[in-house]
Amino acid sequence: MVDLAISIINYKTKELTSSCLDSILGKGGYNIWLVDNASKDGSVEFFKSKYPQVNLIESKTNLGFAGGHNLVLSNVDARYYLILNSDTEILDSTLNVMVKYMGNNLDVGIASCKVLNHDGTLQPNVGDIPMGSGLINWLFNLEIFGVKKPSFHRNDDGFYKEIHEVGWVSGSFMLVRREVFEKIGFLDEDYFMYFEDVEFCMRANYVGFKVMLVPSVTIKHLSGGSLDDPKYRQWSGELKGLNLYYKKQFGSLIGILIKILILFALILRVVAFTLIGKGEYAKTYAKVIFSI
Repeated sequence: MVDLAISIINYKTKELTSSCLDSILGKGGYNIWLVDNASKDGSVEFFKSKYPQVNLIESKTNLGFAGGHNLVLSNVDARYYLILNSDTEILDSTLNVMVKYMGNNLDVGIASCKVLNHDGTLQPNVGDIPMGSGLINWLFNLEIFGVKKPSFHRNDDGFYKEIHEVGWVSGSFMLVRREVFEKIGFLDEDYFMYFEDVEFCMRANYVGFKVMLVPSVTIKHLSGGSLDDPKYRQWSGELKGLNLYYKKQFGSLIGILIKILILFALILRVVAFTLIGKGEYAKTYAKVIFSI
């Protein structure tokens, strides 16, 4: 059994993935698993040639985020598993510190570090459970009126100063204890991309595992670096995932009501961004409406 298995998915991003691998390999002999999600762009040949020390899995079809990572999570024997985005850069002693933290805190099932944009600014990567006021505050952007908590996405810098429990952490960097998978299973493949990390954290928390933010160490993340039209993909993916979660957990009727709430919030955002002169945001939200 290895101490830490790192799972990374590549889909037509071999340059970004290569940079990510370089940032890890320069900091120790970690057990790295790379899943190529049917890129069909020469990625497989490239990684076989340049990184023979990396365990490469070739998927014949694009399994999405959950399906791709599950190929590793369900087949590799490790104490801890790191789900890591291919457009990230590991900094300094981040991996060692995070693994040590998990070893010293046996009630913690999932943890993440602080995430920075490549310009050094904060990239929010955790939040509260998307229910009740946490959901309403986020959907209707009540943060602009001073309502910062609870919220599905926590954007305030002060939230990232100290170690504390959170509702969920992003799959861009998600360190998971082996026992979590043994108790609740793997990522839900009904979520192709986005929200599978939130749903997984909620399941883990429900059975008693803590989900923690450890902001004393950081990584850098080019958010959406593996996607075309990243804002649309993220907003649409999150909202569709949110709707699916409510439908699966509470039935079709609640799913319909949540969808109506989402659409109402999106319409308000389109109007608001149009009025303040941010047309590109308004257009993107309008596009999201027709994808829900």
